[in-house]
Amino acid sequence: MFTRKELKALAVNWEHFAKGFLAIFRTYYGHYLGDEWYNQFINEMSHSYSEFQELWQESHVSKAPEMIIEFRHAKAGKMLFNLTYLQVQGDMDLRCSIYTPVEETDTEKKLERLMKKISAEDNK
Repeated sequence: MFTRKELKALAVNWEHFAKGFLAIFRTYYGHYLGDEWYNQFINEMSHSYSEFQELWQESHVSKAPEMIIEFRHAKAGKMLFNLTYLQVQGDMDLRCSIYTPVEETDTEKKLERLMKKISAEDNK
């Protein structure tokens, strides 16, 4: 999420989005305190991305923060999504992120139109 400039450009509330992901990452990191990979990863990210270091220092921890992410798509425009995280029962390392359109917005309609355009282009 820190290395992909297009995600940062797409996510209007990127900092809020990044804080949520880091809060979840910190929760899982707590289960692997002795794992050298995590320490190396955090060190590398801190040195490569100042934004990572700043947000990491805030020390937020959460298994599933509730958040709304706002995307601005080049063709569809502004879309709002609820972001939900699930952990697979019995496997601590397997998680799923689900984006659902925020109710009472036109996000779902925009997605439908966008998918129709993509489908039409694929059928050409």
